[in-house]
Amino acid sequence: MFFTMLMFLRKFSEMFFNLNCSCRTIAVLSLFLSLCACSEKSPKGPEKLSTVVVSGVVTLKGKPLADASISMHHSEGKVAPRGVSDASGAFVISTYGDKDGAPVGQYKVTVSQSVAKEISPGVLAPIPTEGIKTALPLKYERVDTTDITVEVKADQANSLEIELR
Repeated sequence: MFFTMLMFLRKFSEMFFNLNCSCRTIAVLSLFLSLCACSEKSPKGPEKLSTVVVSGVVTLKGKPLADASISMHHSEGKVAPRGVSDASGAFVISTYGDKDGAPVGQYKVTVSQSVAKEISPGVLAPIPTEGIKTALPLKYERVDTTDITVEVKADQANSLEIELR
C-alpha cells in the first residue's frame, strides 16, 4: 500500500508542475479529498438495529383513515419508523428501507394527516381563508399528547390496530 501511494505521489508531482494555476488548485483539492475519503478514521454511521415486520390498520371513529402518516417514537430515541396508510387504512412500517419493519421495543405512536391538496403536479392549492380543518384530533399528532403506545415484539409479525376517536 505504501509503495503504491509513493508511486502515485511521484506521478502526481510530475503532472502537478506541468499544470497552470487553476488546474493545480483543482488537483490539490482532489488529492486532499481522496486522502480524506480513504482515511481509516472516517466516522461510521449509526448502527442499524435488526427489524421485524410491523403492519396494521388505522381507523378514525371506526372508519379507515386514508393517507395518514403513522410515526413510531422509540422509548430510547434510537429510531423513528414510519408508514403511510392507504385508502383502506392499512399501512406497513419502514425504518431503514421500504417496508422493513421496526426494531423491537416500546413506542409511542403519532398519527397525522396532510390536508394539503395538489391541484396539479407539484402545485398545492392555497390555504383557505378560514384556515385548515381536520377531523383528526390534534392530540394524536404530538408525542407528548398521544396516548397510543405499542410494543414491537421479536420473532413475530406485529399487527397493529390503531383506533382514533
